[in-house]
Amino acid sequence: MYIKKDDRRLFRELDEHLTLPKGFLKFVDKISERHNLIIKKGTGKYFCTHCRSFFEEKKVRVNEELRCPNCKMKYQVKNGNLKNFDIGDCVGILDKYKDYFVIRYFEILSTYDGDGFRYDLCEYGRKIFNSWFREEFEIINSHIYSGLGYCGIRHDGYLYDSSWTYFSSYYRDLGNSLIFYPGNMKKVLKGTRYQYSQMWTLAKHKEYFDLSQLLHLYDDSTEFVIKLKLYNLAGYQIRGKNFEERFGVSKDFLPFMQRHDITDDELTVLKYYKKKNIKVIRYFSEVDLNEIVRYHVDLDSLLKLTSYSKSMNHEYADYLRFADQLGYNMKDKRILYPKDIKREHDRLYKMIEINRDKILNKNISKRYKELKCNAYHDNTFVIFPAKSVESLIKESKEQDNCVKTYASKYAAGDSDIYFMRLLANPNKSLVTVEVKNNKVVQQRTKHNDSTTDEQKVFLRKWEKEVLNA
Repeated sequence: MYIKKDDRRLFRELDEHLTLPKGFLKFVDKISERHNLIIKKGTGKYFCTHCRSFFEEKKVRVNEELRCPNCKMKYQVKNGNLKNFDIGDCVGILDKYKDYFVIRYFEILSTYDGDGFRYDLCEYGRKIFNSWFREEFEIINSHIYSGLGYCGIRHDGYLYDSSWTYFSSYYRDLGNSLIFYPGNMKKVLKGTRYQYSQMWTLAKHKEYFDLSQLLHLYDDSTEFVIKLKLYNLAGYQIRGKNFEERFGVSKDFLPFMQRHDITDDELTVLKYYKKKNIKVIRYFSEVDLNEIVRYHVDLDSLLKLTSYSKSMNHEYADYLRFADQLGYNMKDKRILYPKDIKREHDRLYKMIEINRDKILNKNISKRYKELKCNAYHDNTFVIFPAKSVESLIKESKEQDNCVKTYASKYAAGDSDIYFMRLLANPNKSLVTVEVKNNKVVQQRTKHNDSTTDEQKVFLRKWEKEVLNA
């Protein structure tokens, strides 16, 4: 595995230059505090591994969360026989060396041994970026043996963003989202195009975000939303002259947006809903609003019908589409808000199917009239085009093939379907034939078996004397 001389020099210089910033280990200690558990010690008795205190509480199920009355911390409940249980978090440090930015990847791994927790801290990777935050290198530990405390990185595996790529047996994929240490970030970004980005503020309020992506696509709107304390909207493209143009709602919504730190999906709902009800907004942020918005549906009226059922909302969106296809008045409230969504959905679906079959049969009948001039027979066989959807279904059933699924293609003129029968018994299925551009492309007997030599001779003769005459 060859590493360029200049790159080796860079990696060595990074090892010499990069240190743990002041305050980082305290930051790690704070994160590791949440790597604790409440251990069941008998009926109604519990032990908190954080403050190491016993307390009594009503029965709580394993894997549910419980707040310790002594340290006030909330942890997951586990059985008393638990041993060798791991909890981990990935944290990142942003650093700078010469014209390079470096994101350093650390794992905090806390292990419960039946008595209490201990944690290991290990640097398992680095990503190196240019001044525009375009990734140039990855360095990854492929083998890590860390004990208590900090383990430095080894250059066992690395990835080039160039004309060739090398993959080692990595310890893990680096990914992009981390809990970032904010303590040194402002200093690192000072004097760069990102010095006003407020990323250090974002890191204090938001866990697991993609710093490299935010800085690579950085513009003034990122700084703007962070200063507004809308941390989940960092990276959301904001355009407009005033608040309402930028967010789609008036500025009096700002305290509500800040309080709930709304996401971009929630903002999409808020723009339409324009009410300060986070329950409704979060519910509809997980529902496809396209059909609902298209017909100007009132969300409060819809919720009375669906009772926050997501499956019911999917059926409602289908119902709206069916009603529109059938030509209903989509401004009529009786149409927009049916008393029983499921019943009306099923009723309109049946109507759509009936209507679709009518159209399909009409088009197939038209194709039959166009192709019936190609009907042909000799002293043994006869061949003629399919006449209807029903005839295709019958042929598919008798032949045990899938020709019924060709109905739409046949109706649209993308494929021609013919039935070949014995002249003496023209109502009994024998061979199903598909034709494209006046050429037989499929000829199958029952169970999709091959045709006999005699049948092939007949079809070649028909193709030559009729289809290509």
